[in-house]
Amino acid sequence: MQCIGITSYIKFHGRLPQVTMTVPVRPNMLSFVATTSFGRPATKGNHMTRPLSLPTHALVLLFFLVPAVVIYAQENTHTSQGPYFGLVPPGNEAVVFAKNIISTDAYEHSAPAFSADGKTVLWTVVERDRPARLVEITMEGNNWSQPHAPSFADSLHDDFYPFFSIDGKQLFFSSRRPLPSGLPVKDMALWAVEHKADGWGVPVPVDTTISHTVEYAHSLSRRGTLFFSLREMVNGKARWSIYTASFLNGSYAPSQPLDTSINDGSYVDGPLVAPDESFLIFESDRPGGMGSTDLYICFKKNGQWSAPKNMGPSINSPKAERFAGLSPGGKYLFFGSNRSGELPDVYWISASIIDSLK
Repeated sequence: MQCIGITSYIKFHGRLPQVTMTVPVRPNMLSFVATTSFGRPATKGNHMTRPLSLPTHALVLLFFLVPAVVIYAQENTHTSQGPYFGLVPPGNEAVVFAKNIISTDAYEHSAPAFSADGKTVLWTVVERDRPARLVEITMEGNNWSQPHAPSFADSLHDDFYPFFSIDGKQLFFSSRRPLPSGLPVKDMALWAVEHKADGWGVPVPVDTTISHTVEYAHSLSRRGTLFFSLREMVNGKARWSIYTASFLNGSYAPSQPLDTSINDGSYVDGPLVAPDESFLIFESDRPGGMGSTDLYICFKKNGQWSAPKNMGPSINSPKAERFAGLSPGGKYLFFGSNRSGELPDVYWISASIIDSLK
């Protein structure tokens, strides 16, 4: 068993784990249960939780904190080797991907981004009371590093939804970090950073004519067409739709919404376009779905998108499925789902299911 010190925990997470005492509300109970909360509310049934006071309960704090750190280290260290962490490839039923490496007890609700050679992986982790952040893991030789913050990370602002260019030379991501002066003010914008053999470059905002207040969850085709989610205010209510912008003569043309068979007025988000633009996967809460949000697919036929089709029970569940992504070469499909519990994990499935839905 490998243990990490308190200093190492603070370096990665920016804080100590919160140690709480769960006190039964029911009378005539003499015992209590001590629990730990790593950035999540600590509630259990009819119990209420309160942080222990270090000066008053120093011995109890040490008693519970050390085992908690050991448990965290057990769940977040690994010795997996080879592509996809040496995991058995999935078949035609979705299974959790990289449990205790990428899929942990944190909030991972979107597909990871793989470099073209599959040796660099980034994904989004969302925790309460701190900005959303990107986490990176890399393979050197046949061994994977421990998960860590990429060198371009911004600890003060949300970074979301990473995806690589087709050639793997750039990483794109959505961020709330401040934009340079002269660019339109946005709540969230698209950024890009160069992916070099010796590390990462310096992130720069993608200066496009598609600028809106909130745009995110981008996907890029081989010819440079950008697909992204856009929040619009319609009659005082927020509505999410998918837009595209073509890359022409070195810049992006004005963005255009997809047709109303896709943008039907329901929640429509998280586009994933095939490199050759032969299909489009997105999430929606439109009527007739299996859960709160399902993944749908459209195929391009004669230059037009087919009617959206629910991707079925091999992927969707009574819970929420969100933010799909493809492996390099398109062999596997990844997505986020909370089907196994309150918080979502990353799942993967053979991408052959896409052909079966044509």
